[in-house]
Amino acid sequence: MRKIIHVDMDCFYAAVEMRDNPQLRDIPIAIGGSRERRGVISTANYPARKFGVRSAMPTGMALKLCPHLRLLPGRFDAYKEASAQIRDIFTRYTPLIEPLSLDEAYLDVTDSPHCHGSATLMAQAIRATIYRETGLTASAGIAPIKFLAKIASDLNKPDGQFVITPPEMSGFLLTLPLAKIPWRRQGLGQKAGRDGAGDLWRRAEGGLSAAVKALWQVWPGAVGAQQWH
Repeated sequence: MRKIIHVDMDCFYAAVEMRDNPQLRDIPIAIGGSRERRGVISTANYPARKFGVRSAMPTGMALKLCPHLRLLPGRFDAYKEASAQIRDIFTRYTPLIEPLSLDEAYLDVTDSPHCHGSATLMAQAIRATIYRETGLTASAGIAPIKFLAKIASDLNKPDGQFVITPPEMSGFLLTLPLAKIPWRRQGLGQKAGRDGAGDLWRRAEGGLSAAVKALWQVWPGAVGAQQWH
């Protein structure tokens, strides 16, 4: 069984801005857009998220939710530099790295000898090293497949991690809301109605792999097929 870690930086662009300008730490900030013209929010820090500000939200809507929101234009050279530092830390633990963006990546640590081969301890060490060397926090999900590692990394944010062991996979899938499935096709929630991933599990025979196939057959494009591997 493989050992996959999904590392996801916490509100990455905003975190870089707060690190470089500590005066921004306790006020709601967002990257992208401006008060003068239309735009879309790239990311927001946690004080802004308390007002409902989210990534991919139109700037005008974000300002309605949080009128005192501080909008920043973004410094992508700084973000790329921080991302390169983080990528270098990954390589100390495994050469098998699949970047998804500047702020997240899959790490296959199945054969890594670090931390006595424990993916959980490696995730802790990676996150601690990232914070020590960059001043930024990361969350992580650990699971036997990328799909579940991706979901797990979002379950203990910020600055935390969540583990789904092989024996826990089937039970986790039984209670998984479809809204938690990443990269789902637009409108999937309405089409699925009240069904959850557990409904597919109960309809399928043969365990996890059959439920995965059922999900793909009923809602093709709901998730990237490669994410199951």
